Amino acid sequence: MARKKQNGLFEIIIPCISIYAFYLLILWFSNKQEFWKWLFIGLGIIILIIFIYQTILSIIRQKKKKLIIEINRLDLNIDINNFINRAGKEKGKESWRYMDYGFNTDKMNIFIKTLAEKGLKIKNIDDLEFVLKRFIDTKEEAIIKNGFESTQYKFSSLSGTEFENLLVRLYESMGYLVEHPGSTGDQGGDLILNKNGQRILVQAKRYKGSIGNGAVQEAVAAKKYYDCNRTMLIGSASFTRGALDLANYNEVELVEINELRGLLLSHLGENWN
Repeated sequence: MARKKQNGLFEIIIPCISIYAFYLLILWFSNKQEFWKWLFIGLGIIILIIFIYQTILSIIRQKKKKLIIEINRLDLNIDINNFINRAGKEKGKESWRYMDYGFNTDKMNIFIKTLAEKGLKIKNIDDLEFVLKRFIDTKEEAIIKNGFESTQYKFSSLSGTEFENLLVRLYESMGYLVEHPGSTGDQGGDLILNKNGQRILVQAKRYKGSIGNGAVQEAVAAKKYYDCNRTMLIGSASFTRGALDLANYNEVELVEINELRGLLLSHLGENWN
């Protein structure tokens, strides 16, 4: 969006410069005195415009740097990373794209309002784009760096209970109070996450193959039993098309292997495959 604004600015400036240069060319052949006068006037105007432009850019940069400082002060890092992980999968042509992420602009506007309600002085999508770029850059740098330097952990080496314990560590590091009902008589609820008045039922699936409809159905059934207001299905694999459709219909949040890897790397510093 910022690039579009810059392109629009250049579309105005370039024709003006062309007209000015053509006028100077006419003066060069018709009136040398007027040529030198308008040349220096033009150079003065250009220098003034550049100075004003650079000053405005500096003010904008300082404002955006303060956004990052405020995000840290208000402890909104988890909110932003969660938004990136959950909303950054849009593939539509109208979505705002950065690296391999795509965001629906309507969702971005809703998120801006949410951040503003939590005290962040964020005004528009340009500000949010800057914030998302910073967080995505940091996330991708960590993934690349840790891919070379960190110990590689394998989901396939874990039992179902060990996978659940890994998720307990993860979500506790993210500030959640985690209940772990256990495998015996758990009624389909593997974990319950509590934070900010939210009670989230988690169904954990340590699978090698794709995760299908059955796991979604289990999560939906367990939500009411444990009196939760949200449902999340976390898996060490991808989801089938049917599971994606059923989850969307029942408002079940899905965390597939790539998103889970990013969370584990960001919050535990562990590289899982």
